[in-house]
Amino acid sequence: MKKLLLPILSFFIFSCAHAENDRAFFWKVNKGEDEAEQSTVYLMGSIHFADETFYPLRPEIERAFDESEYLVVELNVNNSDPEAYNQLLSQKGMYTDGKTIKDAISDETWQQLHQRLRQLNVSYDAVKYYKPGVLVLTISAVQVMQMGFDPQLGLDVYFLTKAAQQPEKKIIEFETLEQQVALFLDIPDGELLIKESLHSLDESDAMMADMVKYWKQGDDSYMNKLLFEDTLTDYPAFGEIYGRLFYERNRKMVSKIDDMLKQASETKHSYFVVVGSGHLVGEKGIVNSLKEMGYEVKRQ
Repeated sequence: MKKLLLPILSFFIFSCAHAENDRAFFWKVNKGEDEAEQSTVYLMGSIHFADETFYPLRPEIERAFDESEYLVVELNVNNSDPEAYNQLLSQKGMYTDGKTIKDAISDETWQQLHQRLRQLNVSYDAVKYYKPGVLVLTISAVQVMQMGFDPQLGLDVYFLTKAAQQPEKKIIEFETLEQQVALFLDIPDGELLIKESLHSLDESDAMMADMVKYWKQGDDSYMNKLLFEDTLTDYPAFGEIYGRLFYERNRKMVSKIDDMLKQASETKHSYFVVVGSGHLVGEKGIVNSLKEMGYEVKRQ
């Protein structure tokens, strides 16, 4: 079976049973010293699309969130302006010179795209001016929503909604809306991105089942193999795309987490960090990077 499922689709997954007994992707990070005299960071691997059966989460996770002064997310989606997003998309994520996606890819790939759009009941005219990265993001989201999964039930939204009910809790964003949209603009090798994304969608059910299993078991090794090792072995050209969507962002997040952990004892705080699970796993993931910096990272 093809071992390719792009990051765009990688975390549009759900659980078919309550998660309260799952090991999941959850770590505690500190300096390995007296915990009473230092800041603490909790790392939670997010699932961005889910359903109601994903909850309740384990009490340890809920307790860590409640005790943290800060919630840290990639982007506060509950505070994003849809009009600003649409304006940004129209200005930078679409062809404005009369060119269409058909002009940017081969006839073979366009035929595959056209067939997928028909299967999803999406009009080609509605998306024909989308650039490759935005187009793949769009059709991936449409597919998982048609499978019954809801971004409003994702873990990041879940914790953002809880934080809104706790006025004393502050929210920190790793990125801005402009930065996230930029990730999907001018993607290197848009032809490859679209072609292999379409193949991935054909096998999304099976791969989602694997990712659910690995997330529930807390098996970051197999998750990394599924999302990164197998894909980059079969498709080395994806290295640049992965570097853009994951590795560069991981380094920036690690730097900011490092700053959080280096606070003096008199200003110590607890931070509950929620990021996509793919950012946490692997040699270049956040967990391993923090370990290499000398931090104590314990699975919870």
